[in-house]
Amino acid sequence: MSDLVARAQLIMLAETLGVPPERVRHLERLGAENLRSLRERISNLLFDEQSATFARMSRLAPLVPNGLVARVSQAIVPPLVAGRAAGALGVDHPGRAKGVLSDLSPQYMADCAPFLDQRTVAVLAPNIPPALLIPAANELMRRKAYVTASWFLDYATPEALLDLEAGIPDKAGLLHTTSLVQSDERLEQIVRLLPTERLAVIVRTAVESPELLMAGLSLLARLSPELAADLGDILFEQLDDDGLTEVLRTVVGQDAIPELLTVAAAVREDALRRIAADPFLTEPATLEDFVDAAVEHDRWEGLLRVAEHLSGEAGRRINRAAKSAAKSAGNSAANTKAKAS
Repeated sequence: MSDLVARAQLIMLAETLGVPPERVRHLERLGAENLRSLRERISNLLFDEQSATFARMSRLAPLVPNGLVARVSQAIVPPLVAGRAAGALGVDHPGRAKGVLSDLSPQYMADCAPFLDQRTVAVLAPNIPPALLIPAANELMRRKAYVTASWFLDYATPEALLDLEAGIPDKAGLLHTTSLVQSDERLEQIVRLLPTERLAVIVRTAVESPELLMAGLSLLARLSPELAADLGDILFEQLDDDGLTEVLRTVVGQDAIPELLTVAAAVREDALRRIAADPFLTEPATLEDFVDAAVEHDRWEGLLRVAEHLSGEAGRRINRAAKSAAKSAGNSAANTKAKAS
């Protein structure tokens, strides 16, 4: 799985623990899947410790009118407490969730959202009308709370996803949020669901900043080759020559070469020719970085596809490295491609 996904999981873990990401940076070596498992276990333990308290509150819930619950909560209940309790109460009394949420301000819902038990989000999200979620979702976008927003994308119904995409004007925020969806299969479903013209608007925002480019590459690298090719072509079409050079510089500086090579394995020939023609790529230091990434992460297919459009020493350097890697590690893909070059 993508290294960028591992970094995202590290941020999620830090939020669960309530600490800065730097405090848990040493755990990045565990990889995305192990970090996700660790975070989920910690989150479950935090909520399970309070299950008895939630159970007592749940028994009292039917006695209190929805409007009163909303007014009292916003007036005196801290978001941490409300968020942790709300999920359990919503699962026990699903019919009341809509009534209570309709009386809460988007700001208060956004305050509470990071403290929800993610297991209850899976139950609640499909049953909450998008009209109630969209104002809170826009508030989360304004706060750049993309991790929290991504939990709802994980479980929203297809109809709700379409409504959310249409109701959130911050397409850069949507790109960030979508790139944090945890399951590759779910990410593929979401991307395929969105109409092409609306999806293209989101993808095109990736060229607006280095941070957005990392989100865009992370998303593309997790998709099926067919879909990555379609969206990758849209991304590269937005770049003039200077823009492409800046993208390559950003990729090297942000250690995102493996993601770019994954995308390069999927995109069509026009995009490959443009990458190969960029003078920054053939600088010795850059070429060395790309070869090292292909060796470490086994991304030879993408690099060798680029090399097909390189002439001179740059192309020969890549093919020699691929043959050496194939010989030492038995990499059949690299071996096959290198022999054909």
